Amino acid sequence: MIDRIEETLRKMAQSDPSQPVREAASSSLDRLRAKRSVDSCLQVLRTGALAERMRIVHSAEDIGGREGVTLLLAALSDTEAEVRGAAARALAFSPTVPVLKALADRLQKEQGVVLGNILETLGKSRRKELAPVIGRYLAHPDPFVCGKAVQAYALLAEKEDWEKILLLTGSENETVRAAAAAALSEWSAADSPGA
Repeated sequence: MIDRIEETLRKMAQSDPSQPVREAASSSLDRLRAKRSVDSCLQVLRTGALAERMRIVHSAEDIGGREGVTLLLAALSDTEAEVRGAAARALAFSPTVPVLKALADRLQKEQGVVLGNILETLGKSRRKELAPVIGRYLAHPDPFVCGKAVQAYALLAEKEDWEKILLLTGSENETVRAAAAAALSEWSAADSPGA
């Protein structure tokens, strides 16, 4: 049965007159292949074209589970920032300790969008022990990274941490000010000093 399914999807991906159908069939075929063979997907991540590697990352997110996480963790060391950034963002679905550790280990090696996506994913984990790690990026010179750090930090902030976010509303950079303003919506009464 699986061979018939793959053959049907392959034909659809190659010859269906509708672009959305071809894309959906191609994506489904990638997901099936990933489930059947993580090893072959890892090979594509090592040697495939950028578009193929990106499809593997998006398929891995859809697959989820151990197989999906394995592929996404492998994609974190891709040579292309686009692949690493997509993998970092996709790993938000699995905020396990090993995944969070792998992401934290990448912080010093990354910059720009990839670094911002890693910070965003770490924040989405809502693990309070990551606050000091993310807090180091609140003064990052790249406004995009600083903004992502502010938003991530707000998800982990304790009572005394809100002062740092409030200070960033006075930043010279509008991206940072906007991120700080958005982050302030994460405050709750439980974060008040008297609570």
